[in-house]
Amino acid sequence: MKTIAIDAKVRERIGKGGARTARREGQLPGVLYGQGKKIALTVDHKEFLTAFHEAAGEALIFDVTLPGQPPLKSIAREFQRDPVSLEFMHVDFLHIDMSKPVHVMVTVHLVGEPDGVKNYGGILEHSARELEVSCLPSNIPSHIEIDVSGMAVGDSVHVSDIKTENFEFLEEMERVVAHVASPTVEKTATDEDGAPISATVPTVAETESKEDGES
Repeated sequence: MKTIAIDAKVRERIGKGGARTARREGQLPGVLYGQGKKIALTVDHKEFLTAFHEAAGEALIFDVTLPGQPPLKSIAREFQRDPVSLEFMHVDFLHIDMSKPVHVMVTVHLVGEPDGVKNYGGILEHSARELEVSCLPSNIPSHIEIDVSGMAVGDSVHVSDIKTENFEFLEEMERVVAHVASPTVEKTATDEDGAPISATVPTVAETESKEDGES
């Protein structure tokens, strides 16, 4: 489990006005809570963004360090992002006890190309991209890896099929994580003899000629 140190400052001004001021100064406003604490704070926006990109979707533990205090082991529980620019607007840190289990979402990585896709034209559907687990903070998996190379058309991987080590799932065990669907086939309309029916629409001239012949 990767741990990243990040410096923080106590945020004196709270509310929307204080948050806007912090962002103008290159800071990311947030809150650290848990274990009897609730602290309004800011962290350097660029420093947090670098840590986020380095994680590449994997779970992280942050050593959040406030002036004059020892590092507070925390996980980033929730983000708020601008709906247009996707820029981080706010972050909630959950202060954790390393000796007690935590509930976290872990990214699912599918590895390999299913046989049903490679040789039979099937379609791989990645139904669950994150799964919730419970474990000690030191055992939080960076990601959950599933080898799908042996999957045939119609096969599914359920939560119950995934081997766990030092953690347990907080999910319905029958939840589908990945599935290889049958290839999509366009059906052609046929007549009683099985011959394809032409979808050609007659022209006005053809229609008038047919009507003249019938009169």
